[in-house]
Amino acid sequence: MFDIFIGTQENKMDGKGRLSIPSDFRKVIDAGHPGREPGSPAGFVLMFGDERTKYMTGMTAEQFKAVQIQILGWDAGDPRRLDLEKAVFEQTQAMYLDETGRIVLPPRGREKLGIAANDTVLFAGRGDKFRMWNPADYAETQARPAAAPELNYDPSRDPLENLAGTRPKLIEI
Repeated sequence: MFDIFIGTQENKMDGKGRLSIPSDFRKVIDAGHPGREPGSPAGFVLMFGDERTKYMTGMTAEQFKAVQIQILGWDAGDPRRLDLEKAVFEQTQAMYLDETGRIVLPPRGREKLGIAANDTVLFAGRGDKFRMWNPADYAETQARPAAAPELNYDPSRDPLENLAGTRPKLIEI
């Protein structure tokens, strides 16, 4: 129905590290991997991030290409580009859904989230991407950001009111 990642869902990882991707997310992953061989599994990228994040980010192959284009737009010696290259290209792994919509979560992903066999992973849609969290760490992130008067941001207002406000700069892809 949608071509974006929405909603939250918790799924349990089994004793072999297999983790079911939410069915709505699988549909987005499938649509975001065009041109693959008929009958071949849909794939996505899983970005592990570094010590600054407690989550992992998943995105479709199409979205990953858009991120690559943005990174290549930075000057080659710019330290921000170098930081992005490390975070995006070095800390990322291609993942493929099995016939039942599962992945085997790599050991480094389990370590990142602090989970073991039979633990739960929380999936949170973010539109063009999704995040995978340890549910306890996700709960800690749910506090509202502090007010930012310079941006006309008031955390006591309904966030949907911001849709009519100043728009962020759009990036052409």
